[in-house]
Amino acid sequence: MTTTLPTSFSSLPEDIILSCLARVSKFYRPTLSLVSKYFRSLVASPDLEATRSRNGITEDYLCVCLNVGSKPRWFTLAPFPQQQKLKPIPPYYKHPKSSTVVSIGSEIYIIGGSLHQKKGNRVLVLDCRSHLWRRLPNMRLARETPAADVIDGKIYVNGGSTSYKIENWGEVYDLKTQTWEPLLFTTLDLTTHKSVVPGKLVMGGKVYSMNDDLKISLEKNVCLVEIENMMCQISISKGMLVWYNPEENLGWSRVEGLEGVPRDPYFPGYLTSVASYDRGRRVTVWWKLIVSRCWPDWMESKTEIWCAEISFERRDLGKLWGFVEWSKNVFIFDGGVSSDFFLH
Repeated sequence: MTTTLPTSFSSLPEDIILSCLARVSKFYRPTLSLVSKYFRSLVASPDLEATRSRNGITEDYLCVCLNVGSKPRWFTLAPFPQQQKLKPIPPYYKHPKSSTVVSIGSEIYIIGGSLHQKKGNRVLVLDCRSHLWRRLPNMRLARETPAADVIDGKIYVNGGSTSYKIENWGEVYDLKTQTWEPLLFTTLDLTTHKSVVPGKLVMGGKVYSMNDDLKISLEKNVCLVEIENMMCQISISKGMLVWYNPEENLGWSRVEGLEGVPRDPYFPGYLTSVASYDRGRRVTVWWKLIVSRCWPDWMESKTEIWCAEISFERRDLGKLWGFVEWSKNVFIFDGGVSSDFFLH
């Protein structure tokens, strides 16, 4: 009688092992790396990403930018409840402030902004899969908090410069030719962008005010969410989540429900930021809690960053209910952070 020993996973052909590992979420890779030196080398191998790409394997997760220690820092947030912690992305050594962000696939484009209180024309690209940075050709003009959107595979950028010349109002980047071209006000049809929110300019899911001189300004902490085939505005007002439907024009109203998240400005750690995702169907809300421990001769303070995912449902005219899909402390900082810590 002969005994057949079980085949170990590592004895399989490497292409089969890569095919199996490619189906495991990236957020489990640190754990996989602890299995063996062989697994650690496979996880770090570019062949693993090539296998995922070849087999069309993708996964959704959030990339967020926080103002940490007066410097913008990017993080990923896992889509799994047990893994919902912010994981830092290696920073770019000269990351601008007051930039505008758009995304194409897994890549995030950080457009313009200021560095050392000077407007810039740089465009950075962050690959959320590899966590690698690169630069695009510079824009024609330096721009701070411009309006930007991706239309038909091109990046349209408007406003944000100090120039009053109509020919400098905007510019467009062609991803195929990798060149910037001037964008006149008459070139881009703004009818659609201005019809979503009457009297406002909507680009990249953000809402901008625009005066007669074509100068634009971002309306901070306002995002668009599609609710039952209607585009509604969601915002934070005095620590509360509020909403507005331009079609009904009943004014801003408080979102009902929201069990499990701060709901008034007197709650410790009241809501400070809101951002839409899932193609504008849901939002995440953000707030912070200061946790202090005191000893006879010193005190220790830490800041907890909390996040919750909110879905919505219409009930009766003029009422919107919010439902907390999950709520969690996603990161802890030593010391404090500003109230406007959420950037993108």
